[in-house]
Amino acid sequence: MKNAIHILKLFAACALTAGLGACQDAGIEVYDASLSSLLRPSAVTAVAADSEHINVSWRGTADSYRLEYALNEDFEGDVSVAEPIEGNRYTVGELTEATSYYFRVMGLSNKTGVSSSEYSAVVTARTFTEPKIPNVKATSEMIYTITPWSVTCTVTMTWGEAGTEPEAISEVRATPAAGGQALVFPVSEEEAAAQRTAFSEGVLTDTEYTLELYAGKKIRGTCTHRTVPGPVPALYASAQLDFTTDPVSASAEIRWELYYVSPEELSEIVLTRKGAETPERQVPVTPADIAAGSATVTALAPGAEYTAALNAKDGKQIAATTFTTPEAPGQDVIVVRPGDDLAAIISAPDRQYETVYLVAGEYTVTADAVIPIARNLELYSDDPARTTITMTKNFQPEGTLERIVLRNLRIECSTYLMQARSDYDIALLRIDNCIVDLNSGATGASTLFNTTKGTATKQMLHQYEVVNSIVFSNAGQTQNIVYGSASGSIGEFEKIVMRHSTFSNCARGLIYVTNTADCTYEIELENCTLYNVASAGSNALIDIRMAGTANASGRRIALRNSVMWFGSTKGYQVLRFAGSGEGQYVPKEQIDCANFYHFASQTPAFGSSAYNVADRMTPYGGTPAELWQNPMADPSAAGASFRIKDQSVRAAQEAAGTILGDPRWE
Repeated sequence: MKNAIHILKLFAACALTAGLGACQDAGIEVYDASLSSLLRPSAVTAVAADSEHINVSWRGTADSYRLEYALNEDFEGDVSVAEPIEGNRYTVGELTEATSYYFRVMGLSNKTGVSSSEYSAVVTARTFTEPKIPNVKATSEMIYTITPWSVTCTVTMTWGEAGTEPEAISEVRATPAAGGQALVFPVSEEEAAAQRTAFSEGVLTDTEYTLELYAGKKIRGTCTHRTVPGPVPALYASAQLDFTTDPVSASAEIRWELYYVSPEELSEIVLTRKGAETPERQVPVTPADIAAGSATVTALAPGAEYTAALNAKDGKQIAATTFTTPEAPGQDVIVVRPGDDLAAIISAPDRQYETVYLVAGEYTVTADAVIPIARNLELYSDDPARTTITMTKNFQPEGTLERIVLRNLRIECSTYLMQARSDYDIALLRIDNCIVDLNSGATGASTLFNTTKGTATKQMLHQYEVVNSIVFSNAGQTQNIVYGSASGSIGEFEKIVMRHSTFSNCARGLIYVTNTADCTYEIELENCTLYNVASAGSNALIDIRMAGTANASGRRIALRNSVMWFGSTKGYQVLRFAGSGEGQYVPKEQIDCANFYHFASQTPAFGSSAYNVADRMTPYGGTPAELWQNPMADPSAAGASFRIKDQSVRAAQEAAGTILGDPRWE
């Protein structure tokens, strides 16, 4: 209404002074003399220029203007101001991309007695979205130092594409997703050129961050990352039997990882037997123990469960663990010590007992010929880390056997671990919690179980298990965990189980059987880590070439909770069968494939759509170094770790309540 009255008065003034120039004077008046105020600006427009600039213009004839802008149309909270502005346009800069801003303009008066105008109508504009740097990724790891004692969580960020001009990234901002102040880390010119930076100061463990790359004040890329869980002081115990005492007792090595605790704070190890109210032993920690990072406790009861607690000098518990000492061998067990002729003991046709216990130490099996196993055998020790068998010849099962069990052993082979060349009927063959190095220093081929016809007429393995074990090769062409040669093999099997194990450098996959037999079989591969497998040409992880169709309906394959990296550059095959004829393969409805990962760059091929289960597999887009903590050809080597370090994969497994790969790494 005020504006309308003013316009009428202005027109009247022009009419009264027409031709005398008075109307021109009235035209530059921008206030109502009766109201003593400027007219508010009109026709306000706001147009985005780019991702951080918006151009604002308006109509009005005031000497100067005040421009206000905010993130809400009510102009509540923080309001930015630009004044005085001469002219009728202004460019607002240093804005956030892809963000809506609201604007209003006020005419400012420099005349005595004349007030500034009312605000204009509110207008809005949104900054553009600028294309971001692609492939922004982050990993994290714990870095430990001993002198001085410290633990840091280091985040490594990479970004960009090879062959493109790197942007001048100047800093990284890490903002906790749960809220809190952002951490700011400068990026050097060298790091920007390499498109890689690492930082650690102030970074918290097990915390989700929003990570942003800045070029000056512009966000050029972002990703989210949850850092690795933080460490806590830990205690580990490894028990073994002590045959120097009568009766046999047990001992335990207690090893600690302190992280944030100084070793000078250590006082004693307290051992309490399960069910006891008071400690059984209190063992002081000596300077020598501190230097070694462990202590050995003797005179423990065999077959007993203990709790070991590591205490500080102030009486507080630093860490604790439970462990069980091994059972002492009974009367029906053969006890073998280093230096005994292990080959002769095992192969003796009149061997007194089925069970053979190895006292911790090193054994060398040397023989002029293969070592026959003609009666049931359970060969075991307490710990594969302390008991090693070096074999120059292989075991040869023969006859009818209820069981062959190898447990808690490290075995280094120069050829096959077992090779069957005559008739056999084995109910159970189990390799449990063993570390087997096939071809340790050799150049030929070897496998865990090799069956060849020889003079045989019937060869049957009912159940074959490789569980809780590590099988690898440092040299040569590792064949498989089971191999039946193509030259007239008649070996049959009913069930093969591979569970909670790691297989590395298996050049020809895990299972390779080619023969003319037609048998019902089941294969279960569950929670296994498979590294550099099927690397010898176009081999498959599981390769079965049996003729015939008689037992097709009884055949089953399960591939669950496992991850596989092919070592080959071609022919990425998980399953391979004799042919595409019905009964020569396991149809997909009889294949249980769930939570089975392969690397996206190695898309598996299937010989027939009838058993193609690629749609049930999960491709992983990174590299082995991005997925695993520290993958190595020898998984038993110091520092080797196939722990899943990719946090997105870990999060997916946690959400599903599953573990991917061999659980030992977790």
